[in-house]
Amino acid sequence: MPYCPKCGGEVAEGDRFCPHCGERLERGGEEGVAPPSPGALEHLSFAFNLASRKPMVFAPAILGGVISMVISGLVSFTVGLYPWGFTPGLGYPPTPRLASIIIFAGLASIVGAIISYILFFASLDMSRDAYLDRPLDLGKSVGYVLRRLGTIVVASIVGAILMVTIILIPVALIMFVILVFDETGIGDSISKAFGVLRRELGDIIILLIIAIAGSFILGLIPMIGSLLSSAFNVIISIAFIDLYSYYKKAI
Repeated sequence: MPYCPKCGGEVAEGDRFCPHCGERLERGGEEGVAPPSPGALEHLSFAFNLASRKPMVFAPAILGGVISMVISGLVSFTVGLYPWGFTPGLGYPPTPRLASIIIFAGLASIVGAIISYILFFASLDMSRDAYLDRPLDLGKSVGYVLRRLGTIVVASIVGAILMVTIILIPVALIMFVILVFDETGIGDSISKAFGVLRRELGDIIILLIIAIAGSFILGLIPMIGSLLSSAFNVIISIAFIDLYSYYKKAI
């Protein structure tokens, strides 16, 4: 049974990554020489193939999309119950007061947003597990997010600030990938994200363009467009994980 050169844990023959620490076990050419980094389309192709082999990786994103659709429909239905322009005195049954409906709609929207937020990062964690050939467990991924919720919330605030600048949007996105993939802190994630940006700028821009265009086109499909966009974003996440993994071996 071979062992990981980084942590010493046992690994199986043919494993691409150590299941204990995530160390890449594949070597290209001579020992110590990192394999050449693929291009953006190769990262995307790898991500698509991996997700196709492990469809469970889509579970958090699809679940989050379904919950958002259900809550949006429920809110719309509830608001629609209010008899705009009608009164019970004209033969219509008594209805809830408008203030109550607005409060319910607001609370439901907040709950839906929180659930979707947690499932977004659970999806990123599950994508990491799929990439590292680990078992996929939705409950485990959600639990991981809840354990690191404080760090993730602060990282989200920092990411939002970075995104305001527009040009630092790639840094914010890669920061989230590193935060989960390396299970590291916010400062370390940002520092590494700038390093990735300097080295892989071209591929990052291509992946972002594909992500924006793909999500826009899929979002135009009636009924299931939002779910397809969510699934597509999972593939994009895996592509960024693959890009970052190759970057780590090149430095």
